[in-house]
Amino acid sequence: MSVGGVPSPDFDETRYERPNQDWVCGHTCDGCPCRIGPSPKGECRATTECQPVLTTKEGETKGTWKCTRPKDWGGACPTGPKPDGTCCNAIPKCRPTRSVRNRRGLVTRTVIAASAGVLLVALAGPWREAFVNPAPLSQHHSGVEFEKMTAGRVGAAGQGCVSCHRETKDGFAEWTATAAQVGTRSLSFANLVSTHPKDFSRMDASCLNCHQPLAFHAANIARETSCAVCHVEHQGRGPLAAVASQNCTDCHGAPAEMRAAAEKGRGMPAAYYTKTHLAGPMFFQDHRPPEGFTETITSFAGDHPEFRALRPGSPRDENTLAFNHAVHLTGDIPTLGGKPLDCTSCHRPDSNGAFMQRISFERDCRACHSLQFDERNPGLELPHGDAVFVRAYLRSLPTQYADHATRKLRLPAPEIPRYVEAQMLQLRTRARTGELLEEHVFFSDLKKGPVARIAGLDGPARAKFAGCASCHEVTPRPNSAPRITPPVMPDRWLHRGQFDHAKHTQMACASCHATATKSKLTAEILMPTQQSCVRCHSPKGGVRDTCTECHNYPIAPPPGW
Repeated sequence: MSVGGVPSPDFDETRYERPNQDWVCGHTCDGCPCRIGPSPKGECRATTECQPVLTTKEGETKGTWKCTRPKDWGGACPTGPKPDGTCCNAIPKCRPTRSVRNRRGLVTRTVIAASAGVLLVALAGPWREAFVNPAPLSQHHSGVEFEKMTAGRVGAAGQGCVSCHRETKDGFAEWTATAAQVGTRSLSFANLVSTHPKDFSRMDASCLNCHQPLAFHAANIARETSCAVCHVEHQGRGPLAAVASQNCTDCHGAPAEMRAAAEKGRGMPAAYYTKTHLAGPMFFQDHRPPEGFTETITSFAGDHPEFRALRPGSPRDENTLAFNHAVHLTGDIPTLGGKPLDCTSCHRPDSNGAFMQRISFERDCRACHSLQFDERNPGLELPHGDAVFVRAYLRSLPTQYADHATRKLRLPAPEIPRYVEAQMLQLRTRARTGELLEEHVFFSDLKKGPVARIAGLDGPARAKFAGCASCHEVTPRPNSAPRITPPVMPDRWLHRGQFDHAKHTQMACASCHATATKSKLTAEILMPTQQSCVRCHSPKGGVRDTCTECHNYPIAPPPGW
């Protein structure tokens, strides 16, 4: 213990092990290190336990050797020094060990040297591209096809880093120069700790080699954002990592940003916002508002508006085909194949289950809605799909009856003329003239004309065919077949979003399409409401409700933009 910074009188400075020593006595682990300690080179310097001293009393000339072993080592030994003045207790030699400081320094120097060697070998060797790659690229930015596409644009062959990071094809000297240059750019300390947007201009330039001329996903965006802010690469070999909802709400959840976008978008041509679709599916066409899609939205469950197709004043379904969901789901209709009609009777998933197949008369309607215009000949039915074909069929009925007698009834040839004459006679009895027959076929509907009870199939002396006008919009044309308006049945109702029926197979159709059993008009859109989706797609419902779960982009720019 020290007093006032002065060491205790009993303190032995020779026993103090200084922290800057590189070597310690080999007996330290036994609790009895020697007082001298190893040399700076790690050699044992131990000899004896003490260095005897010669004492001469007054009047003596020869003197006596005295032991100087310290008290903590046992004090003076009983035998004392040898006659020649050497200590009688020799210390066994030890093997000095490195101190913690020495070992730590050795490990540090070894690691630094090994790391430098590995870096030099990895960066100079042929595998340096794989070495500097932080994680695999997505399937969109890798592979042979991407290599072919980018080789002519970036001016360098090879795939991976060189396609987007041009510096990877340079040597070590160029890398050093590039690293020095970015000190004044986005990687400088001042820029890293500041709140202003980082400089991704070099990365964006690489993106625009392939994605030109699209600068962002909407023409009226008020504040440009770098591609790399939202589209993060090096997250795995699958699809490009989904954009985080926070990236979307940074703009779409900011009222000031949306007001600026609305102001910028007013007066822009509608073609700037027209989303292109794959050929084939038919999309419901709504109308873009003058201010664009600039409502402030921070979450799907919180302030997301109702789907545009269901809002008051939105365009209605323009399909002219007369269809009544309520009658088909709740009416007095015979079973089909022993099963009552339900949604799945007509609505069948497509090959991948994401959407429903387009409704087909042959597959979905014909089983109930017969084209049998002559009840005495069940196998004789009108063609469907073209009014010209129907008109030609009706004007060649003798030939059709003769063909029916030959193919279906298999009558002998001598009986066919009598069969045809009999059928034409009973047909004239009912319709009187061919013109009236055509009129009945085309213009009869469920309110007027020679119609039987379709569901019950019990119309005496009446054909089971209800007439084209019972389902279609039929317009007469002089000296020509009537015009039948083709039905327009959209395959996609949310063309600014996406939906997958395959992910909802455990749910009943009525849980989302609740109004179908009450719908009587084709113009009524039976889509699920936004709130019906929120029941599951929300923090409370436990199903993902991110922006990219439903929305995908970009919108392809118009030519010349």
